[in-house]
Amino acid sequence: MRNSNWIVMGACVASVIGTQAMANAACDANESLTIISATDDGLYEETHGPENAIDGNFDPDSRWSNQGLGTPKTLLLDLGAEQTLKSLSIAWYKGDSRKSEFSVETSRDGTEFAELVASRQSGGTSLELEPYEVAATQAQFIRINANGNESNDWNSIVEVAASGCGVPVEKPDQPVLTERKGAGLFGLDPERTPGENFDLLGWYITTPADDDGDGKSDSVYENELAAGWTDPRFFYTDPATGGMVFRVTPAGAKTSANTSYTRTELRGMLRRGDYGIETRVEGGYPNKNNWVFSSAPASAQAASAGVDGKMTATLSVNQVTRQGKAYQVGRVVIGQIHAKNDEPIRLYYRKLPQNKFGSLYFAHDPEIGKEVWVDVIGSRGDRIDNPDDGIALDEIFSYEIEVKGEKEGDQIIPMLHLKIIRDDGSETVAEPFDMRESGFSVEDEFMFFKAGAYSGNNTSPEPETDFDRVIFYKLDATHDPAPTDGPAMEMKAKAAPVEIAPAVPGVIFEDDFADGSRDAGGETDSNWWTTSSSSAIEIAPGALGLVSGGSGRGIRTTFAPQALADGQTLQASFEFTTPESIGTDRDSAFRIGFYDKQGRAELEGDLSASSKSPNPLYDGLPGYMIDFDIGLANPDAANIDIRKHKDDTHGRLLGTTKGYERLGSGGAPYAFEPGTTYTGVMSVKKLANGIEISGSLSTGGEVLTEFSQFDEGSDVNNFGMLAFHVNSKTFGTSKKADTPDNGLDFSNVRLEVLP
Repeated sequence: MRNSNWIVMGACVASVIGTQAMANAACDANESLTIISATDDGLYEETHGPENAIDGNFDPDSRWSNQGLGTPKTLLLDLGAEQTLKSLSIAWYKGDSRKSEFSVETSRDGTEFAELVASRQSGGTSLELEPYEVAATQAQFIRINANGNESNDWNSIVEVAASGCGVPVEKPDQPVLTERKGAGLFGLDPERTPGENFDLLGWYITTPADDDGDGKSDSVYENELAAGWTDPRFFYTDPATGGMVFRVTPAGAKTSANTSYTRTELRGMLRRGDYGIETRVEGGYPNKNNWVFSSAPASAQAASAGVDGKMTATLSVNQVTRQGKAYQVGRVVIGQIHAKNDEPIRLYYRKLPQNKFGSLYFAHDPEIGKEVWVDVIGSRGDRIDNPDDGIALDEIFSYEIEVKGEKEGDQIIPMLHLKIIRDDGSETVAEPFDMRESGFSVEDEFMFFKAGAYSGNNTSPEPETDFDRVIFYKLDATHDPAPTDGPAMEMKAKAAPVEIAPAVPGVIFEDDFADGSRDAGGETDSNWWTTSSSSAIEIAPGALGLVSGGSGRGIRTTFAPQALADGQTLQASFEFTTPESIGTDRDSAFRIGFYDKQGRAELEGDLSASSKSPNPLYDGLPGYMIDFDIGLANPDAANIDIRKHKDDTHGRLLGTTKGYERLGSGGAPYAFEPGTTYTGVMSVKKLANGIEISGSLSTGGEVLTEFSQFDEGSDVNNFGMLAFHVNSKTFGTSKKADTPDNGLDFSNVRLEVLP
């Protein structure tokens, strides 16, 4: 219908302009001018289209109505030819009981407009045509910019009339109709899929579903998504607004990336459906599917699909989780810039159950250094008062996330910008965030945008029904073009594999620390090294202490590398006694790991590492971790997590779960008691098609919990290091050696290969 109607209008205009002389600017008459069409953006209220404003019918039901939602709405009038406009009259809907705000612009060519009537209000006293005299103006097009009324943001005009002089114009027999864009907001059609309402060719989506049964969350890629894919559980069109709904429950599958949380989230794909381009390149180098900072080397920029970037979104948060751990309740990530491993920004919305409004804040998680949190509206606290300037559930707002390089001398400084725009047009702008020390401006880094609902809660006792729900009404991402040429990237070569002798069944070491030494003094002893602070170890006859009461610390031992054959198991069993004080809500706080040393001789000694001073000797070591929860408020949530070490650059081994891929979790609930001796077991078993990782915890001969996870297709097989780590404030209260209540005491650690 749109095409045929515009053809009618075009024919009328062409006929008039082609056969009539142009208007006489000096004409003295002031007669009614023909308006051949009235059009708008197609978002008018059902039966109240713009053509009603020029039909000569003053019945209030024959009106134009279009809701502004904080943005002016335009009624475009076409006089059919260039005329001399002297007056414009408007009959406003309910014009006798309220004032409407508007301005008027005119144009000769329909492209360049000039102000004719500055922003003003209608009289508010009449239902009749209200005239607005203007200086004689040459125009073919009149644009009325309506900006709501005293009562609401609706723009409603019953009739419009123009007067002046010029050439005669015939009105079309049939009115020019504007195709209605649906009953939704912002031009969205509730009858269409998200892929029909939005340009989703530049995104793929991940949801908590595991319909293929592979133990990981399912993803749908660009072409299928853009063609109309939906999932009524997690991703669909809102039937009321036409918005794109992202729903996520704490229950469900998670990605293979380093996360413990579920998501229904889009991931930017600059390849736009060209599956010949890889999603990412091994080693974390940029390619034509991802973008980089303008502070990155020229070689990285040339290899990428774009430089710097800006994502804009209009959305509302409709539901957040209400149950679970205090620090997790009510938080959901609504937008991200993700790098190879970490996130320059994770933008959170958080509303606590007792508060009317929610907060907005972001995390900056660098490749180098500690994570930084920035409050933007309200606060991220767990027990904050209601933020008076906060954002309510269902409130429509927008965000702009942008990375832009700024020149400083001969340097380009990567700056992170965030702006929040409320539904009333007010803006909150965060302080620009300097990322020069964050480790992202290197050759082996890349970026991509993410948007949707990424849950920040995995402890809800009702994970199937306690959920986050976010609706997007607009979503766009732009980048500066990548340079067409540049120096070639120097990709890091993989370390040559170290030849390892096949493992032989039997005991590798069994250290009872009876000699009061951390060296391999006895026939079956082992050498023990610090992984973090040099104060992490204390030794006494019969006990090796991991001193971690007030600080996160780790210890490790190295042994002759073991290359397992199919069916063989490498098993570590360790006896330890807890101190008198045990921390609370310490999630994944006791960690044990097996690693391939990759021939690094430097690992045979003490090596400190921390978030401020990472140690690259811990980077990229293939291996696995199991971890235990300590003192959870909900003991039923305590389980065993199993994770796989990635080729990361965090340099902290067990000191962080970053750089690990979470493979699974499970086991019976458990709790650690003070002054109690436990036996833990970690094992890795080589199978023909992968590795099975297992963990267990026992006391007094009774198994408290156990869990196993299979890593299908894994090529991790050579192991030469066993490590332990305890987070701060977990076991004990002191971080000084040779003092009471300062950490765990190991009484026996045994490592063996089982046939």
